[in-house]
Amino acid sequence: MPLDHFSIPVPQDEFENTITFLTTSLEHMGFKEFMRPIPTVVGMGDSKPYFWINAIDSKEPAARHHIAFTAENAEQVRQFHAAALKAGATCNGEPGLRKYHPGYYGAFVIHPGSNVNFEVVCHNGA
Repeated sequence: MPLDHFSIPVPQDEFENTITFLTTSLEHMGFKEFMRPIPTVVGMGDSKPYFWINAIDSKEPAARHHIAFTAENAEQVRQFHAAALKAGATCNGEPGLRKYHPGYYGAFVIHPGSNVNFEVVCHNGA
């Protein structure tokens, strides 16, 4: 099960500096900016956006990290969600299709005792 994508929060006043640092440092390996769906979020990577940066208010106390794993199908997404809730997680998005791109089917939970948003996603629909 490969890692699908993840995001890190950075203070708003460091957002552009972080993007410049990463593109400059990793450009020789094909790393680049792919998209900015909103002005405070950027998707980066080498062949697709898998590394996301979210600008946050620097006074925000506990910024949420996001880690997504790739599932083979929608049933694995549903099984993850049910098992995670049973293990004590809090639902942060029921299993279902998302509008990120056609066929994006994911589920989200917040890990108990931390502020990490875990997702399992398949890219071939429901």
